[in-house]
Amino acid sequence: MQAATLTATPLELEIRAALAEPDPVLANLKITRCHYLLSEALQRVLGADAGANFHSWAVWGSRKAGVAIRQEDLDQARRDGTVVGGIVGALVGLGCGWLLGFPPLALPAGTLLGLGCGAAAGRWIIRRSRRVSARLILAGNRTVLEDIGQQTARFVARFTGPADLTPAAEAEFLARLRPGPAGHGGQELLHQAFQQYCTAGRATDPTRKQEAAYLANCFAVWHEHLRLEPYIRGAMPLIIRRCVTQRLLQFDIGPRRLAVAQDVPLPTPLLPLSAEQAPAIALLGSVGGPLASQETPSVATAAHDWTRIQERMRYVFALFRAFHTDAQVLTAPYAPPQLAAIAAGQHPAGTL
Repeated sequence: MQAATLTATPLELEIRAALAEPDPVLANLKITRCHYLLSEALQRVLGADAGANFHSWAVWGSRKAGVAIRQEDLDQARRDGTVVGGIVGALVGLGCGWLLGFPPLALPAGTLLGLGCGAAAGRWIIRRSRRVSARLILAGNRTVLEDIGQQTARFVARFTGPADLTPAAEAEFLARLRPGPAGHGGQELLHQAFQQYCTAGRATDPTRKQEAAYLANCFAVWHEHLRLEPYIRGAMPLIIRRCVTQRLLQFDIGPRRLAVAQDVPLPTPLLPLSAEQAPAIALLGSVGGPLASQETPSVATAAHDWTRIQERMRYVFALFRAFHTDAQVLTAPYAPPQLAAIAAGQHPAGTL
């Protein structure tokens, strides 16, 4: 163990410290900071003109996870749960009264009783589910950093730029990834992702570099979401999945706020995709795929139930493509004093 620690890179030590942090809130903050460090390190390997990479996006996903882990959205969730539960309860009360043959004047009483019981039940379900969600979201937060972050740390330690990205060195790196699907502990999608990152690192044409980096991001996030499937389903009880997707799944990219229940705002033209990448594009297409059109497509990208991976990937692939070269994606998630406090193992002051 001591020898392994001595040979670990600074990034690997940061990742280990974040994964070992027992305080849930501080653990999430450290994980978010690690993704930011990994994003910067991977950008140095790929080139400044490569656009966003997986960890650039993971910064904002982890930052959003922190909202749930700190229970900052609990009040809104309670209100939504109370309203939805009350509506369902009122309809059930009215229906039961009608089926049981209540006199017309008694139906409002049954409706009101159902409304009160439903509202109380909805509030209780939300309160309990948010506690469970916070635990599962943190577990997923750790899983992403452990599974993908450690491979990226290995990648940026092995390669510093195009001169290092020889076919032999690439093959050696990829050989250490586990074969098989992500759902069974394999890393075949990460194999595709880092293969594309190698292509991006060697590319001299900015458009082809960005295309390869974008495809790499898609393979990495597909792997991530397959790994996170049980956490996502567990964090979103069946009866409130659509409500949570519609009302709570919002996230920030710098000053911009987006919601998964709304279509991704797409620029024209989109990042072009080439015929040379047809096999990768077709493989991604099997789970929602990059948008085929060069223009703003007519297909909707909004998600209605975030537990469905096809809806998640359709939204995320479109998001990644639309904002691949947006400078805000690469910005820091917190102010410099806050990042310094997190690095020192302290809870930062100010709004997170």
